[in-house]
Amino acid sequence: MGHALPLHGVDNLFSSGTVRSTEGDAVLVAGKAGMVRAQRAASCLLAPQPRDMVLLALLDDGTAWVLAVLRRHADADTAAELRLPERTALRARELDIRADGARLAAERLDLRGESLNLAGEAVGITSRLLTMGGQMLFQGFSVMRTLARSLGEKAARRTGRYGALDEKVDGLARRAAGRAQTAVETSWRLRAENADMRAEKLVDIDADRIKVG
Repeated sequence: MGHALPLHGVDNLFSSGTVRSTEGDAVLVAGKAGMVRAQRAASCLLAPQPRDMVLLALLDDGTAWVLAVLRRHADADTAAELRLPERTALRARELDIRADGARLAAERLDLRGESLNLAGEAVGITSRLLTMGGQMLFQGFSVMRTLARSLGEKAARRTGRYGALDEKVDGLARRAAGRAQTAVETSWRLRAENADMRAEKLVDIDADRIKVG
């Protein structure tokens, strides 16, 4: 069962003051109680900074704790800092984070979910080593450009072996090469409403049987 504290002791329990300096979680506060060296409480997630007004709790054992930052220094040009415990979990049924600008920096960053969507006007991925693995891959692009040093759409040499390869392009498919070779083991067919084959100097057609028309 809780007990109500006598009213005359409230002023001795709580006090406000101005932060003079900080060193880790230790805070030096000047106020009505004089110069007090206090510790930042675990519930005080907003880290106190010099010239901030804070709320102090003065306990009977002689310890002092900063419970909250009441007002930040008006001229503070440094970003406010949230200090969480070393292991922290955020749990919510739905979590919506909105900001004009956001940056995530971590030595190791894991993003996991049954459905993970990434959308943006411009999306850039830069990595020294990029690994992708999955059972199924779906791609849909009107324009696709890939540049890689070792393997990609623009490479010194690209080799692939497939059991079956089906490629369909709704618009124009264009390929340009210094030289081109096509080797087919059994048969090669070209079907088109209009077909045009031109060479600047020589066209060589060689076969045991040639049928035209």
